[in-house]
Amino acid sequence: MYRLKNITIIFLLAVLIFSDLAFSVQPNTSIVGNWMNEPGQFKIVFRVSKNEDGSFIAYTDFPNEEAWDIPTDLILPGSMDVRFDIYNIRCAYEGKISSNGLTIDGKFIGPDGGGMPLLLERVDNPPVRTSKRPQEPKKPYPYREEIVSFKNITDKVELAGTLTLPKSPGPYPAVLLLSGSGGSDRDQLIWGHRVFLVLADYLTRQGIAVLRYDDRGVGRSTGDYDKGTFEDFKRDALAGVGYLKTRPEIDAKKIGLTGHSEGAVIGPLAASESPDVAFMVLMAAPGLSDDFDGLIKQWTDGYRSKGASQKAITFKASVLRNIFYTIRHEDDLEVARSKIKNLLQKAKPELAKFSASERKKIELESVDTYEFDWMLSPGFSSILRYNPKETLMKVKCPVLAINGEKDKQVPKENLKGVEAALKAGGNLQYTIKEFAGLNHLFQTAKTGSPSEYARIEETISPTVLNIISDWILKQTPKK
Repeated sequence: MYRLKNITIIFLLAVLIFSDLAFSVQPNTSIVGNWMNEPGQFKIVFRVSKNEDGSFIAYTDFPNEEAWDIPTDLILPGSMDVRFDIYNIRCAYEGKISSNGLTIDGKFIGPDGGGMPLLLERVDNPPVRTSKRPQEPKKPYPYREEIVSFKNITDKVELAGTLTLPKSPGPYPAVLLLSGSGGSDRDQLIWGHRVFLVLADYLTRQGIAVLRYDDRGVGRSTGDYDKGTFEDFKRDALAGVGYLKTRPEIDAKKIGLTGHSEGAVIGPLAASESPDVAFMVLMAAPGLSDDFDGLIKQWTDGYRSKGASQKAITFKASVLRNIFYTIRHEDDLEVARSKIKNLLQKAKPELAKFSASERKKIELESVDTYEFDWMLSPGFSSILRYNPKETLMKVKCPVLAINGEKDKQVPKENLKGVEAALKAGGNLQYTIKEFAGLNHLFQTAKTGSPSEYARIEETISPTVLNIISDWILKQTPKK
């Protein structure tokens, strides 16, 4: 139901113009050029060029993951020292350029601060993007675009984003976009697709103002994403609504939310609390208060694709279910950790019946080394403890809930839960739509598997874009 964090599949785009800082080394050690690691590791490319004024522009590419043009800050702290700050995915690379200017010896640093050695070499012909994204808009846009920021005063977090405004006379209806799980930038890049850029572009062309923003701790926003809970993200969203109300071009009575996946959890939490939310679009929203079936299915589908037997998959699913149940019902972190260790020890004899190869396929090679601490994080605990029905019953504004028929992350059955919860709460102002042949990103797909996302050229089905836009405009007719 949620995208899992993986530093090699989260990817974003922007341009950094670095201040006019000289790289004071010999000419043949210039940082300008293309830098790529040697074969055998995940492939990463840093591309550095100069503007006419002498300032640097840096990009990062992960070719194997179809992640191109990721925004990067180039920092030159010393005569031979280099740091590439890939801020939108909370990663960095630090190294020292060699005296001959042909290599950089350093380490790649992940979001958790851990590093791995990585030697970069200067290359003349790095891999180039061959995938196509025909729906991505190209500048100049037929509307206004502003870089803005707003504050969540309670948590002392400043959110940075982009506001797009139609050129026609206002005031306009407005939409705040809420991204899925795993820290996302304002464009919600997923496997090379700038989902929110495409969605915002389409809606703004139809006369709807759109605000999209970097999640806390991501991109140019402050805060710590990993320590954030659903309540924290809800306050971030409400701060965005509050900002939109201050803009004279926007009709304060026509501000809505559009959330995708986890964003479709944050949306109802915000809408149920604030009368300022006039309408809401839920894209692949969790709607079933089940016993973790949807979440566990994401793991088991992966094990199945690796060739794991059904017996091994069933065993691992049982282990996960017991861990999730413990986290949901135990508030004390240390007590939960102790209970989970005991659960794993009890599972040890059964695990021993599987071969080493089988254990590897279900990602449980040993109960003694199994890493589960991340499941106890505030963010993941929020996922396990969220009750869709309880929240959706409190939502009183009009709702459009949509799902792809081939969605493997938030299965289409969740629509029934969304509808039942809204109806139980007395809200009959809803529209429920299932789209045949579409996946979790609302792309036209063959199987719906996340492994297809990057290969599909379509970012969002044009039919879906049109339905979202038309529905919003019907909720916000012109005076």
